[in-house]
Amino acid sequence: MLTPAHRLEAESFGAGKLGMTIDEAADCTGIGRNTLRKLVSCGKIPVLRIGRKTIIRVDVISAFMEINQGCDLLDCAQVQQVT
Repeated sequence: MLTPAHRLEAESFGAGKLGMTIDEAADCTGIGRNTLRKLVSCGKIPVLRIGRKTIIRVDVISAFMEINQGCDLLDCAQVQQVT
């Protein structure tokens, strides 16, 4: 569940944007592009698809980082899904 705190944190995280592409999210978080794509395909990060473009909401990626702190993101079984 996304809280008001996540939304406030997300505002600084995405520099005023509501969503980011996979490449932008990778640059902001330090998580590799391929790892982010794998997490999206496993259903751990909800996205908006527009044609071939994949958009991750800034508040969602912020919440994802918080709830999965300390997890091995390469192991999809260990990663908690953002709802």
